[in-house]
Amino acid sequence: MPISAESHPLSPEQAATFDQVLRDDPQYRKKLDAAVAAGGKRLFAAHFNGKRVAVALVEEDRPELDWVVVHPATRGRGVGKDFLRLIGQQLGAILAMPRECGPTR
Repeated sequence: MPISAESHPLSPEQAATFDQVLRDDPQYRKKLDAAVAAGGKRLFAAHFNGKRVAVALVEEDRPELDWVVVHPATRGRGVGKDFLRLIGQQLGAILAMPRECGPTR
């Protein structure tokens, strides 16, 4: 079964639903909380078998990724790549990566 991507409201209630995805990445939990407080971002979730397996924040006014985290149990399986592709499809644009990502070899 492929993953699906869904946009969610950027709210404290939604942020709390990503605790399992972010359990090994507490710095991103803090970034998510800061984004909820500041606004200006769009929240996306990747779902697989009814569970959230990844989270991403995208700039509200342009198709630019702020950050993405994939659940530790699903890393290395192409989930992140498929998730970013699905977000781009929903936005109707190629999703720009943050500068710190740079080209990969």
